[in-house]
Amino acid sequence: MLACYNQYMIDPELKIHLETIERELTDLRKGSNSLWSTLARGAIYGAGYIVGAVLIIIIVGWILNIIGIIPALNDQVDEFRSALQRIGGPVK
Repeated sequence: MLACYNQYMIDPELKIHLETIERELTDLRKGSNSLWSTLARGAIYGAGYIVGAVLIIIIVGWILNIIGIIPALNDQVDEFRSALQRIGGPVK
């Protein structure tokens, strides 16, 4: 009977590590299930998607303008440059 009991005993050091892991997992579960943390995480991810999409649109538009596929942007860029020159310093 004693041999069977020894077979299921856990090393004390391993038991301490397992208890630490269990406490950390419990803390993570408590923090990640709150409504405010979920709302904040969603708002941050949403803002990231919007900023990323805007940057991609700007870069693609800039490349198409350089290539000359969208000539209408040239007029807008020239107007923007002239407005900036009237306001302040030179724009290259």
